Amino acid sequence: MTMILHGTSISPFVRKIMLALNYKGIRYELQPLNPYLEKELAHKRHPMGKIPVLEHDKLTIIDSTVIAHYLDDVYPIPPLYPGNAQQRAQIRWLESYAATRVTSLIGGVLFYQKVLRQKMQGKSCDQEAVNQCLTHHLPDVLHYLNQQIPSQGYISDHFSMAEISLWSVFRNGWMSGLRLQPHYPQLHAYLQRIELEPWIANLIAEEDHQLQDFYCEPMILPHPSSS
Repeated sequence: MTMILHGTSISPFVRKIMLALNYKGIRYELQPLNPYLEKELAHKRHPMGKIPVLEHDKLTIIDSTVIAHYLDDVYPIPPLYPGNAQQRAQIRWLESYAATRVTSLIGGVLFYQKVLRQKMQGKSCDQEAVNQCLTHHLPDVLHYLNQQIPSQGYISDHFSMAEISLWSVFRNGWMSGLRLQPHYPQLHAYLQRIELEPWIANLIAEEDHQLQDFYCEPMILPHPSSS
């Protein structure tokens, strides 16, 4: 039975599951669901009206992390959480950090203000909120990640949910105009390595075709020492 994924691909949480499915070579059907515009339907799918929601074999699985573990349980190869216990712990932590702190800033401030409000809805952007994010909050997050990720390769010996989770939300940042060079070179190089994976490159090409009119001009990040 073909899996059905409910959500919209501009959500980093939906993109995360799309990439996990693609990585495992699992066929699925994306059913568009915008929780902002289709609130009633979203609540029918998810008790909190959120996305993504995955349907498979008469089961409904909610929450992107729960879905990712379900995929590993049902289709264990290739694993989304590879490596030894220490590596898997680090993968899970970075997945959690991406879903919480990183998404709250990149998704909740930059992408919401510059892409959803300004570009897609034609509303005014709260530039003060954007500036506060760029100068006072985001630099600490970027500095931390710049130290956590390896200078070469991935978090474990293989591609993992850490790469998928972090890249998925930073993709929204890129659409918002966020650029990491020259202040965060290790994090920038890490994300560039991820984009060389063929299933990532294919998604980028699809998004560029569909969404490029909504992309923002690059923003200049302040030097970390000035934050």
